[in-house]
Amino acid sequence: MSIYQKCEWADDYQAVVATIGPSYRVIVDRHSFGWTLQQRRARNGKWFRVASLITFRKNLSEVTLPLMHSGYVRDHGITQETIDAALAHLPERFSPEPTFDHLVVHTNPPPKTPAEAFTSYKTAHDLFDPRP
Repeated sequence: MSIYQKCEWADDYQAVVATIGPSYRVIVDRHSFGWTLQQRRARNGKWFRVASLITFRKNLSEVTLPLMHSGYVRDHGITQETIDAALAHLPERFSPEPTFDHLVVHTNPPPKTPAEAFTSYKTAHDLFDPRP
């Protein structure tokens, strides 16, 4: 895998989920927080974020057409139906697939006895009791 396949601005980014004409696409962002609408500003240029962290397909569909340039929409004949058809295969709500890149939070195991549940950092160690 190339390092460029992990860059969101690259042409061969691995998480492209929909394309809308030659200059707009929808990707899953690199942290898997949601969908991102991107636009290519030049013929062989990089992809730039137009809208990001969208988690519902309905919201993505509603936001896409107003954010596109009117000349681009007119020249390519893009309508709301075209956008809905391009996004039809996406689930209603974004749900990230678990990967090894996600943040893992390690927690302490639950206390075994009620006495351990209320110890402070001062009394957590073993105390020597000199009484018999």
